Amino acid sequence: MRKIEKTFQYPVWDEWRTNSFTQGRTGTFTYKGPEFLTFEINSDKSSEDYGTETGWCMWEKRDLERPSGADVTRITVDCKENPLLCEIGNDDGREDMVEFRRGREWKILWDAPDGFMDVEYTDELEPRDVYDDQNITYDFEKGEFVIGIHDWTATGSDLSLTWAQVRDTRDAALHETDAKVGMTDAPESIQTAWKEYRQRLRDLPAIMEAKGYEPWQAVQMFPVMPKDMREPDEASDPNDPYRDGAFAVDVNVAAQKAAGKK
Repeated sequence: MRKIEKTFQYPVWDEWRTNSFTQGRTGTFTYKGPEFLTFEINSDKSSEDYGTETGWCMWEKRDLERPSGADVTRITVDCKENPLLCEIGNDDGREDMVEFRRGREWKILWDAPDGFMDVEYTDELEPRDVYDDQNITYDFEKGEFVIGIHDWTATGSDLSLTWAQVRDTRDAALHETDAKVGMTDAPESIQTAWKEYRQRLRDLPAIMEAKGYEPWQAVQMFPVMPKDMREPDEASDPNDPYRDGAFAVDVNVAAQKAAGKK
């Protein structure tokens, strides 16, 4: 099937990850892909998945000739007429978008205290930032597609989270790192990093609540877990004991190897 390019405007949320479109904001994007896309939709009215997309959209002849299930209805979309839907549904990757995603600038949305993770956003949007490619449905009564919004809930946030649940998550993180306390064979810098990390975990609920953040925001701002080794590009020295030591317990062995003692 021939490929087309279609530039279009699409609605953009009022604020990052919110499901609100009252300000009339728009973005401009160019769809590059098959001229037509065929969606397979669950058409079993007795199913809880009625109206949902059942798999990948199709455009190649061999896929279109494959029989579909009795509970599936195929609906073909002209991408010249509905480029937004085709952009969200299209599974044919684009190398230029990989470069775009890597190169865009990210800014701080929620400024976390020192030692905790900031939450970031970008103004350089693409349609898949705003619309959820995992939530495409079809309204059989209205005869139209509905694309879900990529809001906080769609990206995994539980807005009903409580501070008690945040503390439970914090306690689990402390439990998982109990073994990192008292590592006498590890460099002092690593021991200190783990002690500071665990103290930040203890402090997190009170600090974030005092800053005015909601529980569902706070769980996105947990401190970054220390690494027991340096990044590969930071360990170019063959005599660096961290180069071969994947974990703190390996550091002494790696140091002995580097010194030719083991």
